[in-house]
Amino acid sequence: MTGRVRNSYKLQRLRALVSWAMEWRVRPFLLQACVRHVYGPTELRYGEEELVALCVVRNGTLHVRSFLDHHLSLGVKHVVLLDNGSTDDTVELARRVGRVTILRTGLPYRTYETVMKRYLVRRFCAERWSLTVDIDERFDYPFSKAMDVGGLLSYLNDRGYTAVLAQTLDCFADGPLRDLKDLDGVPRQSLEARYPYYDTSMVEAHVYRFGTPANPAIKMHAGGIRKSIFGTENGLTKASLIRLTRGLVPFVGFHQSANSAIADFSGALLHYPFAGDFREKVEEAVLTDRYRVSAAGEYRAYWARLKDDPELSLRRPTARRFVGVDALLDEGFLVVSPEYRRWVETYAAERTRHGEPPPRP
Repeated sequence: MTGRVRNSYKLQRLRALVSWAMEWRVRPFLLQACVRHVYGPTELRYGEEELVALCVVRNGTLHVRSFLDHHLSLGVKHVVLLDNGSTDDTVELARRVGRVTILRTGLPYRTYETVMKRYLVRRFCAERWSLTVDIDERFDYPFSKAMDVGGLLSYLNDRGYTAVLAQTLDCFADGPLRDLKDLDGVPRQSLEARYPYYDTSMVEAHVYRFGTPANPAIKMHAGGIRKSIFGTENGLTKASLIRLTRGLVPFVGFHQSANSAIADFSGALLHYPFAGDFREKVEEAVLTDRYRVSAAGEYRAYWARLKDDPELSLRRPTARRFVGVDALLDEGFLVVSPEYRRWVETYAAERTRHGEPPPRP
């Protein structure tokens, strides 16, 4: 090994060490000093079969009410929002909803994305279940109309699982993207009604690289409609639902967890990235470099295509109308094990025997 090669190797090691120290030591310390409480309880006490949802948000007016309504009606006990410099009505709208805590920090998302999410999990959800979702995502799980969140978490706890993988389903509308802008930031219809289509024909399935799911049919998804239209490389699998036990490391590779016991079924993240003024959202992301670390190239690709094709529409002949999470099982997009099915059937039968109504209409 020549002196030049040795020096280059040492320099790479030094850079890697500095990067690790910034991500895992320096930035967490700085963030903790720069978070301010805005609204709601500062400490959460909840049980092993209860769930808290966590979200880092900026300018989420279009989504925040729908986001809160969906997850609270799903059975989430409490929601924690970390506002990252919103200039719209995000905070005021969230304050009107019960069971919400709001924090605020002005540190840049582009370098603190994973640090912010780890901070929320570790501050509020040690040894408990947490659901980390973006403001334009809606989490759901197979047979949620038959089994509530308590039953879901009881199943996970009973088998020692500490993570559930969720597959992202990009939802969109019919017609040109430019026609979908809500002038006052308030949608005229629910997101589900206005963006009812999805297209999984371009979704790629690979071996999951951050652990071994209990069910080998669960794969790492990538690609999808955004790759088909914009040519971007999009990871579509996230460890959104985790129980922060000793040894589990949340948010490695941005959306995954290390040292987790991965459950034998997958959930869904209904994703509405094209809601509202998508062009304005993309332009701001490019100009501010908000996603420099995680998705800068992705947003530049969006911007290039939108400028070249102002009449761009996402619906193709392979698109389908969303009719519920359970239909995604028949398509193979989501996976459940026979054991999970039996648990749901038994749980639902017990509720019926005791005269309890289904958890969701």
